Amino acid sequence: MNWEEYIQIWDTSWIQLVDIRQHVIRRQSKQQHLLPASSFIFVVRGQGAVWLDGDRYQLERFFVLHAGKGSNIRFEVGHEDVTYYYVLYRGTISTKASKSILKSYHINNPFQLQYACKPISPVVLYRHMESMYEEWNRRPAMERFQAKIQFYQFVYTLVQQLQLQGVAPKETDLVEQIIQYIHKHYYEPISLESMAEVWNYSIQYLSRQFKRRTGRSPIEYVIQTRMAKAKELLIQTDATVQEIAVNVGYSDVFYFTRLFKKQVGTTPVQYKNKVKTGLIVSDSPWQEFLSSMGKYSPACYIDHDNHYQLRLEGDKQMLKGIETKKGLMLMLVLTLLLAACGNGNTSRNSNPGAEPTQSTPSNQAVEKTGLRKIATVMGDVNVPANPQRVVVDWDLGPVLAVGVIPVGASNTQLEYSQFLKPFLDETVQDIGAEGSISFEKVLELAPDVIITWNKDAYSNYSKIAPTVLFDTSKYATIQEEITAMGEILDREEEAKHFVADFEKRKIAARDKIKNAIANDATISIVDYITVEKFLMVIGNLGERGGRATYDILGMKPTPKVQSEIIDKEMSRVEVSWETVNDYVGDYVIVLTVKDKAPPKLPSTWKMLDAVKNNRVIEIDMEKYFAADSYSSLLQAEDIADKISKLASSK
Repeated sequence: MNWEEYIQIWDTSWIQLVDIRQHVIRRQSKQQHLLPASSFIFVVRGQGAVWLDGDRYQLERFFVLHAGKGSNIRFEVGHEDVTYYYVLYRGTISTKASKSILKSYHINNPFQLQYACKPISPVVLYRHMESMYEEWNRRPAMERFQAKIQFYQFVYTLVQQLQLQGVAPKETDLVEQIIQYIHKHYYEPISLESMAEVWNYSIQYLSRQFKRRTGRSPIEYVIQTRMAKAKELLIQTDATVQEIAVNVGYSDVFYFTRLFKKQVGTTPVQYKNKVKTGLIVSDSPWQEFLSSMGKYSPACYIDHDNHYQLRLEGDKQMLKGIETKKGLMLMLVLTLLLAACGNGNTSRNSNPGAEPTQSTPSNQAVEKTGLRKIATVMGDVNVPANPQRVVVDWDLGPVLAVGVIPVGASNTQLEYSQFLKPFLDETVQDIGAEGSISFEKVLELAPDVIITWNKDAYSNYSKIAPTVLFDTSKYATIQEEITAMGEILDREEEAKHFVADFEKRKIAARDKIKNAIANDATISIVDYITVEKFLMVIGNLGERGGRATYDILGMKPTPKVQSEIIDKEMSRVEVSWETVNDYVGDYVIVLTVKDKAPPKLPSTWKMLDAVKNNRVIEIDMEKYFAADSYSSLLQAEDIADKISKLASSK
């Protein structure tokens, strides 16, 4: 890009000033942060050094630096203070710009370019900067407008001087920035959406550029970074698996363990033992991982489609045939056109100031377009009649309950909804783990409709296909929940059949328990396998069998569980072993995890009546993690069978 093109893009763009500040970095100190927007930095006093995405510049008075949103900037100041002005702005190209300007913008976005220099006439720039700063901080709209005029004058004067000096802008190395960001923030929540927001690029462009350079998607790289650090911690420390999981960004130790096994081939404990016995030799997995990346080494490239979740088994080959890709794109275009013709987009509530309210979706008459209008928490949405290709990121059970096998579902549900496995087949594809869904994969599946629980992801889903936000908290009963899903997916009859069958099976399960234990017997659900040094007591919300036990089977909780958990609408509480007797009832359901031994249990546990009298029912975490309506029914029947078997054994 030359400076003429640079100015032409500025001339055809919408510019918004975000903030203008003056900073002082005290001597012998450091400062580091990510730029929240495109920025000019103008040093007016002092000396030091600044690193911009790894490139070092010598700071001196009247030094100008420009960098784009998401750039990593670090200052180091020597024996004197450094004073600089900091101008944050956003720039957006006009859609009415000429094709040549738009092409130049997309190749080299000027608002992301990096350049630095010591201008030849710094006092003129200083005058513009000082006036801009003063006008901006007066606050009234007229002065803010004047500050914007001064900003344009500053940019014009600077570009004139850069052109005379022969300074060339440096294109931002987007991939290097993302890699540095991941290495620094791997233990924090990271999604493709958040990275796209940081660097102000579309999800598709960011992911495509990263994959082209590294051979893997950004979220794959996040996962591999976390696993490398986890291996390092397993080898070099005595941290527990749970402590390591949290340290590398996973609050759910079971999900971390399964992900580790997929990546490494063994569980974390097995890996640690193999290193100890010499079956695996690895002194520093973290450094090995960093070295293996090289500088975008082509050896990193793999031929399998990379989504948010790296799968070492059963990955599908990328769609390589041209005709297949054409067909996929035609399907996507047709779907988006249908949605656009129906209501312009999947509209939100027409009253932006009102709280969204959920009503059971009301199925309208099928129009000639083959679309049905349904009411949702996000407003009316046009969905296809009798959709065949459904993607669901969480509520897998209700979708299966109305007779629909989705084309895609979240890895979390596929792995932890074990009771639903018999109702699935190999055609259901993994769209990524909860919290890091691959929109690329969803796009590839060309869905007719998407079912999501995640309001934050709704906008991105809606760009792919008609999307329904399914909020189960808005339904008073499982029957209402299934009825609503039946209407969303045009499976009303199937929903009626399931609801009728649900009632029969619920009554049968309750009768089985009545014949096994006293009517006034209390029961508790506890988890001491996934936590340390305390006991987790489960209510009737969320996972771990609470919904099945208390809502479907109608079993009686202890007074403490009722008052401290269920009445307060909490899913679970953590209690000390000293108070365990207050929460555990006549019977106790205990969570277990395959291949994980329980901790050493204290005497307060062993002295419980339920434990002493062998009224303990063990359930498998993998089967009881899910809490959807269908899983909960199957869990209730399983618990009823276990209680009946326990009673008959006495």
